[in-house]
Amino acid sequence: MSKITLYTVHPSRGNNVRWMLAECGADYDTVALDYPQLKEADYLAINPMGKVPAIAHAGQVITELPAILTYLAELFPEKRLIPAAGTPERGQYYRWLWFGTQLEYAILDRWQQVPQSEDRRRAIGYGDFDTALNTLKTLLADGREYAVGQHFSALDLYLSGLLAWGMFRTQVVPNVEPFTSYMQRHLQRPAAQAAQG
Repeated sequence: MSKITLYTVHPSRGNNVRWMLAECGADYDTVALDYPQLKEADYLAINPMGKVPAIAHAGQVITELPAILTYLAELFPEKRLIPAAGTPERGQYYRWLWFGTQLEYAILDRWQQVPQSEDRRRAIGYGDFDTALNTLKTLLADGREYAVGQHFSALDLYLSGLLAWGMFRTQVVPNVEPFTSYMQRHLQRPAAQAAQG
């Protein structure tokens, strides 16, 4: 298999990709950038959005964290980091992964104190912060170990990273159950610890 190249800035969503690469046991190189470099021509040729993370593999570039995580999960099927194709669990994986992208913006809007209105709640994908957060709380209720299925997946990695960011960086997600146990359980995985080094 050809080597993977990770383009990232620390700290950023790229930390989650490093965690995923460690879970996969992938052979990869890291191109560590700083924020001004993201707007330079060399990097804009990789990602015209000027955002990280991005990976390059087998002659293609993949951007957007959920897409990268899913691509890597499919690239290393022996690691069982995504439910089998064509199963109900695979459908739920996609559902909750895309839900997580909406929750991310709910957290960001709450952190930046973006004014809310009834028209905005109807128009925006996540509706409102409290509803989005309570939806995740319902999913993880009763000490649920994994978001979908019976073993750890890229979805758990994504949601755990999102909860950590919401609790510790933005401090708008409350450090309460079931969020805390779910997040801490997965952040203690050896690959998660290795990615922090």
